Amino acid sequence: MSTKDSVLEMLEKNRGHFVSSKDMISENGVSRNAIWKAVNELKKAGYDIDAVTNKGYRLSADSDVISIPSISSYMNDKEIADKIIIYDEVTSTNQAAKLSLIMEDYDKSIIIARRQTAGVGHSSSHYDSPEGGIYISIVIKPEQLYHGKKLKAESIGKAVAHTIEKLTYKKTELDRSTNRIYINKKKVCGILTEYMADLETGNISCYIIGIGIKMKGIRKNLMIAKVIEEIYRL
Repeated sequence: MSTKDSVLEMLEKNRGHFVSSKDMISENGVSRNAIWKAVNELKKAGYDIDAVTNKGYRLSADSDVISIPSISSYMNDKEIADKIIIYDEVTSTNQAAKLSLIMEDYDKSIIIARRQTAGVGHSSSHYDSPEGGIYISIVIKPEQLYHGKKLKAESIGKAVAHTIEKLTYKKTELDRSTNRIYINKKKVCGILTEYMADLETGNISCYIIGIGIKMKGIRKNLMIAKVIEEIYRL
């Protein structure tokens, strides 16, 4: 992990609180100047970071730029973060996931985009995907599932709804026919589950789970981390 990524992870873990330069230097084994350079790189990337003499650095509680180090800071299994790739823009994360599979890029099985230009919802409907939302596709192979069971759309919907409730403290409603999730009758999440299979045998080679969440006031990196972990528990 680079110094910049390590500094970001430390700031994310202590969001809203100061982290001393001394602790950053000790954790990374680098000079004070290297920490200063890393912080300035993060500021240029859009992170809202305060610097105060004798206190250190603080990531604003309102700063929420989607990044792998920030997502990783909320994960119990850090190895999952190694599977993530983040794009500023794609047509759709599910399509990007399929292209990765065609190119046999199996290492990057979690696709995240800051915006989609041609997001797809249930029944091939258009899914509006401006910047500010959460757009993820997760590739799951059958051997990753317990006892070789088949993945069901309803179980995915329940897992995501549970995560949203846990992090927002708001009651969700899951439409089981479309796997859309609502809070107070307002749609906050859409889920599109696809799979790739052998035409002759019908054997499923992988599932592609597309998740789009649009809610105000949520911590995106935290939500992304916990949704991914919940899917990996299925």
